[in-house]
Amino acid sequence: MDYKQKRMIAIGETLKAYTDETKPGPWNVTWSGGKDSTVTLDVVFQGVLLLKKNNPEALIREIFITTANTGLDFVTDPLKQSEMKKIEELIKREGLPMKIVEVQAPLEKSFMYLTVGKGYPLPKNRMNRWCTERLKIEPSQKRLKEISPVLTIMGVRLSESAARRESIESRRQSEYFADGAFYPIVNFTLDDVWSYLVREGMAWGDAEELGQLYKDATGECGLRQRKAGAGEKNDDPCGARTGCIICPVVKIDKSSQEFAKSHPWLQPYVDLRNLMIDMYKDPRNKAGRKRDGQVLEYGQGTFTIKARMALYEAVRQAEADNEELAIRYGAEPQKLIYSKELDELIQQQWQTDMDEHPWLEDADEIGLFYETKIKGLANGYQLVWNIHYDMSK
Repeated sequence: MDYKQKRMIAIGETLKAYTDETKPGPWNVTWSGGKDSTVTLDVVFQGVLLLKKNNPEALIREIFITTANTGLDFVTDPLKQSEMKKIEELIKREGLPMKIVEVQAPLEKSFMYLTVGKGYPLPKNRMNRWCTERLKIEPSQKRLKEISPVLTIMGVRLSESAARRESIESRRQSEYFADGAFYPIVNFTLDDVWSYLVREGMAWGDAEELGQLYKDATGECGLRQRKAGAGEKNDDPCGARTGCIICPVVKIDKSSQEFAKSHPWLQPYVDLRNLMIDMYKDPRNKAGRKRDGQVLEYGQGTFTIKARMALYEAVRQAEADNEELAIRYGAEPQKLIYSKELDELIQQQWQTDMDEHPWLEDADEIGLFYETKIKGLANGYQLVWNIHYDMSK
């Protein structure tokens, strides 16, 4: 089955579900601005526009398009903002019962406040991505409670990865539906997605800029035909990660590095990401205690106030470098500490910690050796040479 057949089936399933009078209530479409969510959103638009043409009286169900602004998506956000304007124009021009809702986490849950302000550890891996929970999931779920959709539409595909396939199959009740969820492109391959974007475009415009974004983030792919499917991998170039410019979860952020080659004003943030990771690896930057004062081992615990202040200066320098380069290349500067209120909140937190949690100011000084826990060791601990020890003492 080629992408055209899958596309028609997806639109048909959308129409069937939209006109199902036994399940009244609004819909929600989750849209990130990436390739999969864009194809999914277009499938919904195609179904709605087809219904308007043939049976406009049935066009009564409200559809919300929710998207999260993390304040960190410097790669995708400029394009997403541009696409949002086109989508809003289409909705207004066609008189569709649809609305875009952009959500954002409150300042006290922003990435910069939690890391630079409170000293949170960096998200380490896919199992510990507290940033995704706070910046995307929580604000989206809060808005969804207000919308109370009868159906949430998501751009997930079986062929994305083995983990994704397992997740989908554990939830779905039929080929395209799970409890309260609809997966219109669930059977699409990566090749189907790109074929759709290349040949069909979207109801609100072509996909040239979206394809260029992926090309810039990989150095290849973009709007061209390629093979994918059964052997498709989640790290395939055409499916490259785009988004958070300082994401610490990936070991080597090839996408951002590649993107910075064609967008030099983002290079300061690529460098900042590496600096942040190095700073968090340095045991001298950890207080050796939790915020409640519980004593931990050397090199563990909350990021010290002194280290946070140093990181703050690094962030501000990266912002200044970004602004200088952006002006030189005729682009818009982008800030990580994006408001005066956020800046004040970060610095207020330092003062609060100095007053109420003085043990977080700096790491305890240690001698030539220190004890550290070694996995698999009989007694659990081993003396380790302190490479940072000042031998002149």
